[in-house]
Amino acid sequence: MNKLLLLILVTLLCIHSGAGQQKRCIKCEFTLGDIPCIQSTVTCNTGEVCASIKGKAGSANFITKKDCVERSRCGVNDTTSWGHLTYTTSTVCCEEDLCNSKSEPHQSESGVGVIRFSLLAGLTALLCFFLTKIL
Repeated sequence: MNKLLLLILVTLLCIHSGAGQQKRCIKCEFTLGDIPCIQSTVTCNTGEVCASIKGKAGSANFITKKDCVERSRCGVNDTTSWGHLTYTTSTVCCEEDLCNSKSEPHQSESGVGVIRFSLLAGLTALLCFFLTKIL
């Protein structure tokens, strides 16, 4: 009976620690050029990732925004007009907590979280197996 309870507990801990965790990201409303902006930490909704959005007109980067975005926005370039100015924005996403705090976040592979979770699940199952043999 103790072995079964231990197995259930470890399985629940593994599921809880790997699934459903929400990311924390840096939020920074649009800022111009290299002017620092006031940053805060936000918690993303389910299905969102951290992002840095850069806007440029011609060859000059002139606006930056950081926030949580829907995963479908990642890698998307948009053209927007504001007044007489037309500029393009590009969205670069990353998957780790607070990963958009750097000036250029590193894009992460879409399967990295799954691999880490699978590794955690496998190691937890292995630990559970050894513990049930000992107890």
